[in-house]
Amino acid sequence: MATLPDPTNMLEGADREIFEHMAATRSHAQGQSKLAEVYVRMFNNPGAAAKVGALGEHLRFHGILPDEVRELVVLRYAARQGYGYEWSHHQRPAKLAGITQDVIDGLAAGITPDGLPDASKAVLEAVDAVAAKRSIPAHVQRRVIDVHGTAGVVEVVALCGLYATMGYMVTAFDIAIEDGLPEPPF
Repeated sequence: MATLPDPTNMLEGADREIFEHMAATRSHAQGQSKLAEVYVRMFNNPGAAAKVGALGEHLRFHGILPDEVRELVVLRYAARQGYGYEWSHHQRPAKLAGITQDVIDGLAAGITPDGLPDASKAVLEAVDAVAAKRSIPAHVQRRVIDVHGTAGVVEVVALCGLYATMGYMVTAFDIAIEDGLPEPPF
């Protein structure tokens, strides 16, 4: 196993402040004030943790996509890549954003759930293209842009990139899903 130590007790000064800020910022979405293990372990390189954390904070809490669209992106990407850690961590935020269990189950099964607005279906198609390492088809990109603007389609891809980074960290360093979080269905 390629695990990393927990550096929390060794963090000082600005690194400690960033760590505490990241935990506090994510506490509502996660339902706990403890920072997720993927970020804890990432603090073995505080500079990288701070930059990845800042991107995550921007995309999750200050992005232009509505909460439910952002969570659709995260869940779809996690399911497509088999990233159970991210899947588990985004169950609560998805439900807080109004995503039903039926939609979550459909995403886990790899389908596009019935009843989603066309713009949300287009976002899922864009995620599918990114996950497959393909160009987003022009007609799909146009449907996303029509509702969320050019910045919105960029944000969809940036979210995929952020959660790819998180997935790589979890996989490379054998970071387990924390107790109390749902087990992924895949």
